[in-house]
Amino acid sequence: MAGQKKAADLTGLPVPIISKLVDGLMHMARTNIDKRSRLLSAAVELTYQNGFEATSLADIAREAKVPLGNVYYYFKTKDEIGEAIVELRLAKLSAQRQRWNEAGSPKDRLCACVQGVFENKDCLAQLGCSVGTFCSELHKAGGSVATRATEIFAQHLAWIESQFRALGKGKDSNGLAVHLLSAMQGVSVLAHTFHDSGLVATETKRLKSWIQSL
Repeated sequence: MAGQKKAADLTGLPVPIISKLVDGLMHMARTNIDKRSRLLSAAVELTYQNGFEATSLADIAREAKVPLGNVYYYFKTKDEIGEAIVELRLAKLSAQRQRWNEAGSPKDRLCACVQGVFENKDCLAQLGCSVGTFCSELHKAGGSVATRATEIFAQHLAWIESQFRALGKGKDSNGLAVHLLSAMQGVSVLAHTFHDSGLVATETKRLKSWIQSL
């Protein structure tokens, strides 16, 4: 009771009203987070399907079922949406690396990385690599979002190189990492070009055999 009285004294409002105000603010916060999440999810999906440049704020708002005017509360410019997509991609790739790191050996971790490409083969054949196509398009236009997007592949390449170093490959580790990442990206492009997921299945099987032979 003393605590409630003190709260009322500080605000000049009865405790039930204070409680309702707090509940209302918490509901608003949850709603804002939900809308931003829906907008970002819609932006990721639409840019993957149609490209970043071809996707308008109106498209994103419509897909997320959020009024267009509300979009500017969360993202002032399209570049801010692009930056949010980059940060989401970085977070997802970081989570994937954490799962791969649970594998018992560097070879197993690299094979888990390759297996992730295989498991995504149908999407690759239909739409290409979500990261590769996004980064490629951004770099044609340049700008701060493109610069930040470079970090996606930079972090991925660094992780792959660290696994080759753990295998004792020393100064060859970077070259081996570039070779592996290039092979995974290359087959993604070919699978998309020919709409053939079988190319991914064949190449990832070959890559895993190569890794185990090192």
